[in-house]
Formats: sequence, structure tokens, C-alpha cells
Amino acid sequence: MAETRSGEQTSQQVGKMGVIEGLQNSSFSLPDGACFNIKNEGDSAVELSVQLAGMKDGEFITTRFDTGWNPEIVRVVKQSPLAGINLKWGY
Repeated sequence: MAETRSGEQTSQQVGKMGVIEGLQNSSFSLPDGACFNIKNEGDSAVELSVQLAGMKDGEFITTRFDTGWNPEIVRVVKQSPLAGINLKWGY
């Protein structure tokens, strides 16, 4: 297990994975509050507002998620009107 510059633990290996769904109705986070990486399985990049692992509650940043695995360590994906996006979480 490695640490980021802000002290968050991270691993390049994904041992658990699931679908990020329901973003049109509400924000997404894991029930246990665990942080995760995002895999964009769509055909093109998407812009999402996310709360990164080291950010304060309620604080979000909008960033681009390219296809494939992305390096950001995310705690919350903010509700989005985007339809048809195919995202997975993993850690």
C-alpha cells in the first residue's frame, strides 16, 4: 500500500469493483465511506464534479475523466444530469 502526498492510502491494484449508478437522482458514494478510483467504460471522456479524498465535506471540483482507469482518489461523485455514462468504481 502506498500513500499519496496528502497521506491517503492508495493501491494500483483493484480488488473490489462495482457500478456507479443513479447519478441522475443523487450523488454517489460507497456505503462505508471508502475512497475509490473511477473507471470510465464509455467511448469518450466525461466531466464530473467530485469530492476527492482529502477535500472537506461539501467541497467539490469538476474534472475530466478519460476512458479507462483515472488516478483521482474519490470519495463522492456529485449528482449529474449526464445520461448514458458507463462508470465503475474500484479500490
